[in-house]
Amino acid sequence: MTKRSPLILLLASHLFVSGVFSNSIITIENKCNNTIWPVIFSWRSQVSTTGFTLKTGEERAINAPSSWYGLISARTLCSNDSTGNFSCATGDCESGEIECPGTYKWSPVTYVIFRIDDGQINSYIISLEFGYNLPLTVVPSNPACISSGCMVDLNKTCPNDLKEFSRRGLVACKSACRQSASDENCCTNYFKYKQTCKPTAYVQNFDRACPSAYSYPFSGNNSTFTCTNSTDYVITFCPSSIPNTTSSSMAPLPQPKHNSLRKLKPILGGSAALTMLISIVVIALVVRARHAKRKSELNDENIEAVVMLKRYSFEKVKKMTNSFDHVIGKGGFGTVYKGKLPDASGRDIALKILKESKGNGEEFINELVSMSRASHVNIVSLFGFCYEGSQRAIIYEFMPNGSLDKFISENMSTKIEWKTLYNIAVGVARGLEYLHNSCVSKIVHFDIKPQNILIDEDFCPKISDFGLAKLCKKKESIISMLDARGTVGYIAPEMFSKNYGGVSHKSDVYSYGMVVLEMIGATKREEVETSATDKSSMYFPDWVYEDLERKETMRLLEDHIIEEEEEEKIIKRMTLVGLWCIQTNPSDRPPMRKVVEMLEGSRLEALQVPPKPLLNLHVVTDWETSEDSQQTSRLSTQSLLERKTRSNYQYTVEAV
Repeated sequence: MTKRSPLILLLASHLFVSGVFSNSIITIENKCNNTIWPVIFSWRSQVSTTGFTLKTGEERAINAPSSWYGLISARTLCSNDSTGNFSCATGDCESGEIECPGTYKWSPVTYVIFRIDDGQINSYIISLEFGYNLPLTVVPSNPACISSGCMVDLNKTCPNDLKEFSRRGLVACKSACRQSASDENCCTNYFKYKQTCKPTAYVQNFDRACPSAYSYPFSGNNSTFTCTNSTDYVITFCPSSIPNTTSSSMAPLPQPKHNSLRKLKPILGGSAALTMLISIVVIALVVRARHAKRKSELNDENIEAVVMLKRYSFEKVKKMTNSFDHVIGKGGFGTVYKGKLPDASGRDIALKILKESKGNGEEFINELVSMSRASHVNIVSLFGFCYEGSQRAIIYEFMPNGSLDKFISENMSTKIEWKTLYNIAVGVARGLEYLHNSCVSKIVHFDIKPQNILIDEDFCPKISDFGLAKLCKKKESIISMLDARGTVGYIAPEMFSKNYGGVSHKSDVYSYGMVVLEMIGATKREEVETSATDKSSMYFPDWVYEDLERKETMRLLEDHIIEEEEEEKIIKRMTLVGLWCIQTNPSDRPPMRKVVEMLEGSRLEALQVPPKPLLNLHVVTDWETSEDSQQTSRLSTQSLLERKTRSNYQYTVEAV
């Protein structure tokens, strides 16, 4: 054994020298305009430091030992307070000092994750999973290896709701998961699968700008780069390929020459005043002209940055739809065509061509912004848009089963099972709960109706048509509205009269309740025997309440074949939930989170009959002009009230 020792030592030395067991030198350089404070955190093996200061133009080499597994990031805007405690605006490790010992806390910063000599190769990933604070590049010393980076200032295009500010301004862009730690945004629990975890606007933004960086588990991009185990690396923060955003792009004004001009002051005084007056007039005219031009082009210039979706030309749109030869829907908004994406997937799409509208297309941009920020299994996915002159189109996933109204109308050719209808109701409730509570921005839809609930091949419902939606702050409860919006028959009372309360996300709850009751047939007017002098003719929901109060078999079941007791329970549960949702006072309606609980709760007996609304809205339809009833519109409060007696919908208010 003693004789073998020199041989073993010689072999070990040879392996080390030959690179089988090799270290890597990682050089970190700062080309930013400001000082940064790099962080090195290790999961396996250790390096000589966990944090240090790096001024502009400085660099520092770190010896990463064989088998090292760790991350590198950079903190910004760091300082010591009056007590000497060290902290940073981004990437702060909460150690109170420049070094970062102990457990690492994830932050919205740009990370580089390394594995050194892992199976005789090195690998690295640039990760934007938690957010972004600085551009960087990773350049291997081996020319055969691939350099990578995120070399775009994403703070410029970060969605407003994901921006992180300090006292010095915008400092980072948070991921949607970091902003709102919901299962949908973080791809956890039910949403941990590719089918249910959809890319958020944040992910789409980062994927386009930095396709080689990791930001989403199912993006399909190759974000892991490998190289031989003897390779060194240079990490550059703020590489020179990115324009400096903190310095002015304007050259300094030349300094005036102080020479013989002093002698000419008396002569030039009068002409200077005249020149100034003329200049002011010219500047005013130019500014006015530019403002007018800017106003007309504002949407076209900024829309891509706002919605962060792929933009197509109208010619491309025409090719997608084979010159618009397959119409699958029409409405007040425009026409929907079936088409295919112009990529290798050839995926079926629905392409909505909007009618020309007045103004700058507020509803068009509204829909794009709202849908691009929503990522949920029960929200229709957007693939892109077209905005070319007056031509505007929205491209979203194709739903082979059309909209919900096809399955609940009186003249439908096929009936669907009650369990399926129940699952649709639950899915829509989950989608609305996500919009109200878990989305990056709170979104109130304002036009929930069967026509705007699309059904995929598995009968999974997806909320669509966000043209009337409104983005709100998370804590905003009452929404300021200048006009009523929605579709007659589904509009909440407070939308057209302040006497009922303030407009809020509860307006969507009311519309949802009307949809659920329509799904079970409760909104159909029952034929009751009344005399000409009987003014107590029963309209929905009066007769439903009477049946529930008498605990009789509900008349809404008379037109349905109930094969199992479970189906009757489903119908009763949906009825009770629907009635709770259409309470006249918004504060009496449950939030969508509670609605989901009520639908999915185990005990039907726990659901009580809601109080009868203080007011009923009786809708009398003029069947000769009922075609107009499907129009979605914005209605001024005055015009709606004025049309009570002359429109195709007549509202009468009765005390109960």
